[in-house]
Amino acid sequence: MNMLAERRNRKGERGSVLAMSAISMLTLLLATGLAVDISHFYTAKAELQNAADAAALAAASQLNSTSGGIKCAITEATKALNRYDFSKNIAITSADLTFASNLNGPYSDSASAIASPTSIRFVKVAIPPQPVGVTFAAIVLGPTQNIPASATAGLSVGLSMNKFYTAYTFIDSPAATFAKGATLTLNAKAYNDASPNSYRVLAGPDGAFITTGPIHAYGYIGSDYNIAQLSAAEMCRYAKIGTNTRFGDYSPTNVHPNANPTDEPPDTIIQENISYAQYTTMQGNNVQQISGGMKNRRVMTVPVASNSTYDIPGRTVQSKALAAFFIRKKMASVLNTADCTLEVEYIGSPLAVPEGTYTPGSTAMSELAIPVLYK
Repeated sequence: MNMLAERRNRKGERGSVLAMSAISMLTLLLATGLAVDISHFYTAKAELQNAADAAALAAASQLNSTSGGIKCAITEATKALNRYDFSKNIAITSADLTFASNLNGPYSDSASAIASPTSIRFVKVAIPPQPVGVTFAAIVLGPTQNIPASATAGLSVGLSMNKFYTAYTFIDSPAATFAKGATLTLNAKAYNDASPNSYRVLAGPDGAFITTGPIHAYGYIGSDYNIAQLSAAEMCRYAKIGTNTRFGDYSPTNVHPNANPTDEPPDTIIQENISYAQYTTMQGNNVQQISGGMKNRRVMTVPVASNSTYDIPGRTVQSKALAAFFIRKKMASVLNTADCTLEVEYIGSPLAVPEGTYTPGSTAMSELAIPVLYK
C-alpha cells in the first residue's frame, strides 16, 4: 500500500511540474514578446522624434518676418517629414504647427501667425499620434499603440559670424546710412574711389563668376574685406553677370560663355520690380516661374561699410554689418556700359542663413540667424 501511494504521489508531482513548466514558459514568452514590442516602440518613437526635429528645423529655416515665410514653414515641415522612410507618409496640416515670438510662448495657430508675422521666431511641430503595430504582446497591449512626437525650433540669437556671403560690399556714408526696408539704387565705383551709395566687388579667385554665388568664408562685423582691383566698368560687368544669372539671363554668351543654369542657377521667381514681401508671399503660395531654379537666389548677404573706413592704398574696407538684401530687378545688359545701377531692398528683418555662429561678447548681426532645435 505504501509503495502504491508513493507511486501516485510521484505521478502527481510530475503533473504539477509539467503544468508549472508550461505556465512558466508562457510567461517567459509573453515577457520576451513584451520586451521586443517595447523595444520596437522605443525605436519607432526615436524615428518619429527625429522626423519631428527635422520638420521643426525645416520650418524654422523659413521664418523671415513675412506671411510667406509662415506658409513656406508649413510646406517645408511636410517635406521634411515625408523624407523619412515610414510605412506611410505622416500627414500633418497647418493645425499641427504653431508659432510664437518667444520660446516659451504663447503659441498661436498658423492663421494668426500669417496675419501678424513680423515678430515670429519660433515654431512647434506636433505630429499626431501614429499607430505602431504590436507583434507579440497584443493580448496585453492590444493590436496597436499610438505614439506622438513634438519638437520646437526657432531662429537663434543674432550671429557674430556668417560663413556664406556674396562677393560684394555695399558702401554708405556715416551721415546717411542704409535704412532697413528701404530700396537702394547703388552704382559701381572703381577700387580707388571711396564714394558712398555704391558697390564694389570683393577680391576672389573665381574671376567674373565670383559674384554668381556665395563665398565660403568667415564674415565678421569689424573685419577688413579686400576689394578687387577693378575699374568701375569692370566692377559693373562682374556685378551684371552675378546678378542677371539669378534672373535666368545668361546673355550675351560671347561675354561670359561659361555661364550656365547648373553652375549659376536662377531663382525660382524672376518677376522684376517686386518687393521682398511680395516675393515671399509668392514663395508661400508655391509660385515657380522658372524650372530648375533655386529658392532665395535673389537674397544676398553682403558686408556693409562706411566710406570713411575705405583704405584706398590697401584696397580694404571695414564692415560695420553683414546684412541681407533682396535684388528687385536684373541689371542692364552687360553690353550697356552706361547703366551700372543695382537696385536692392535692405531686408533688415531676422531671417535664417545657411551657417554661422554666435560668440558671447562679440558684435552680433541681429538680422541674421540660423535655425536651432530648442526642445
